[in-house]
Amino acid sequence: MSDIVQSKGGANRRVAIDGASRRRIYLFRHGAVDYIDEGGEWVADPDVVDLNARGRAQAAAMAELFDGVDVDKALCTGLPRTRQTGETILGNRKIELGVITELEEIRPQKGQTAGGYDIYTDIAFSHWRAPEDNARFLGGERYKDFYARISAAMRTLLEDPSWHNLAVFAHGGTNAAVLGWATGVGLEAFGLLDQSMCCLNVLDFDFDDSGRLLRKTVRAMNITADDPVMRHRHAGDMEMLARRILKWRR
Repeated sequence: MSDIVQSKGGANRRVAIDGASRRRIYLFRHGAVDYIDEGGEWVADPDVVDLNARGRAQAAAMAELFDGVDVDKALCTGLPRTRQTGETILGNRKIELGVITELEEIRPQKGQTAGGYDIYTDIAFSHWRAPEDNARFLGGERYKDFYARISAAMRTLLEDPSWHNLAVFAHGGTNAAVLGWATGVGLEAFGLLDQSMCCLNVLDFDFDDSGRLLRKTVRAMNITADDPVMRHRHAGDMEMLARRILKWRR
């Protein structure tokens, strides 16, 4: 059990039973977007896609669920889909939405050399290959390099004493890497730990008086406002993407 105490500034602060400072990250995934166009082709640049109608509705529903939750700092990766999700969920909170590019999504190969993917191995179930030494995401960034990038970014975030309740608006792959790092599951988290569009994860971190990290705890994972019991989610996003590509190929 932990207590909630007020700091000199009046803000609530969690304290563990042993006196450790307990800080919290609210880790979101962005709302739904379209990576495949109406003609069944990959969009030219996935980094510039906006939330689609479903994504905007998901963010609005999550904003209602998240209403009243105390946040003293907020970050997104700077890509439109995370910024739009963050701005909607934060609502009228008087807080600036900063940018942390180090938490950007795992990077696929781009340009004329991209493509030629196996629909099952490289797309539908690509995340299950993450523990393989040279496994790459759609021919681009290696999973192990991405995992190292996200782990380093998380360590840097935890060294920042400017926040107690931090909201982070990121991506499905990023969130899986964070959860793998927090739980010790490692690279297997990419296949094991599903992240729905516009989901929320809650992670707590306990620190001693010197700022040393004592404990990492996942309080909640993959919470969604629009489909909380996964009534309509029967596959991961990469598998659903593969199904859409197959549909256009027939």
